[in-house]
Amino acid sequence: MTISFVTNFVFFILFLINYSLTLTALIVPKWVSFVIPVPIYYEKSYGLFRECNNLSGSCIPFPRGDQKACEEEGFCELWHASAAGMVLAAVVGGLTVLALLGALCGGRMNREKAWKGIACLFVLGAIPQAFSMGVIAYLFNTSAFFYIGARYNVSFVLCIVSWCLNVLLAVILSMIGVLSPPSYSYMSIH
Repeated sequence: MTISFVTNFVFFILFLINYSLTLTALIVPKWVSFVIPVPIYYEKSYGLFRECNNLSGSCIPFPRGDQKACEEEGFCELWHASAAGMVLAAVVGGLTVLALLGALCGGRMNREKAWKGIACLFVLGAIPQAFSMGVIAYLFNTSAFFYIGARYNVSFVLCIVSWCLNVLLAVILSMIGVLSPPSYSYMSIH
């Protein structure tokens, strides 16, 4: 069950890339977009916290109680739950970065034991992301607020890629941790 420094460093770099996808999906207001290409290009993008319009170039908070979307039963609550899920995923991601740094800076014994907790953190970060993605997909498919011309946008796709990569990292790290030979098999012969 030897997890080398190089292995931990590779997982650290891969997770930082993955974490940047999570943060981008959280911040960029492009989960669902509505586009009218002609006669004048018009795009309205909906993020977890803001609604942006390309003609005015402005963004307003979304969803708010006085908007049409909140007239539909449960829409605002589900949208806010999705946003909370992504915020939770970002917090768990920050804890995962700290755990990976601890494993990198710790000694060999620390690295040998840390993989279990880190793999669990990978999965714990993926669960709220998958929840958020599922809620937005549910609202997209069932809500009358999203009409013809609406489509998923880049933040939605980044969320999917991020939680799938989280699960993949957890599986690979667990396989390395379980299948690698024990540390005493590498003792030098004098």
